[in-house]
Amino acid sequence: MRICFTLDDVIRAKTRQFGKILVKANMIDESKLDEIEINTNDLCEVFGMQRNEYNQFLYADYPFEVFAEAPVMERMLDKKLNLWMLNMENSEDGNYEFVIANPYEFNASIGYTCFFLSQIATRVREFHFPKNSSDIWNFCDVLVTADPKLLSEKPEGKKSVKIDAPYNKDSEADLSYESLLKLIEDEKFTEKIAETA
Repeated sequence: MRICFTLDDVIRAKTRQFGKILVKANMIDESKLDEIEINTNDLCEVFGMQRNEYNQFLYADYPFEVFAEAPVMERMLDKKLNLWMLNMENSEDGNYEFVIANPYEFNASIGYTCFFLSQIATRVREFHFPKNSSDIWNFCDVLVTADPKLLSEKPEGKKSVKIDAPYNKDSEADLSYESLLKLIEDEKFTEKIAETA
């Protein structure tokens, strides 16, 4: 079974980091961050930016700060995820392969995302940064993501696992977890994913 993880708001705290760097760049007042409603994963829309301003900020001015320096979603998540994958691979039914794929990477963000992955010392051997986000489904049997678009595009025969985020409350999935850490802690995850239709 090939299990694919997307990074943003699953492993890497991109939304939180984006707001932090906007404050650092004096583009938004820190006191306003708590007032912002995150009802979509389109950060351009969330923060009320023009598309060209957003692209300049994210992909030209601050890609290192957003993509490479973002923290993991929860303390020790990187180490616990690596140990979980190792245990899955060494289990009796250890027929598991792991993939990381992330849409919406562009120019320097790809290299800086690779830098982020090196910092968390991932043991994953396969990475994809597809131009077409729905191509992610070609790399896996099970997709673990917070992305509502990817969840809505699930093809027949595949399984989806939603990691809860403020912007995906209405998205459907075969399984849902409050966080990736909760998935890792669920000893019955493989049974549950096998049972889902």
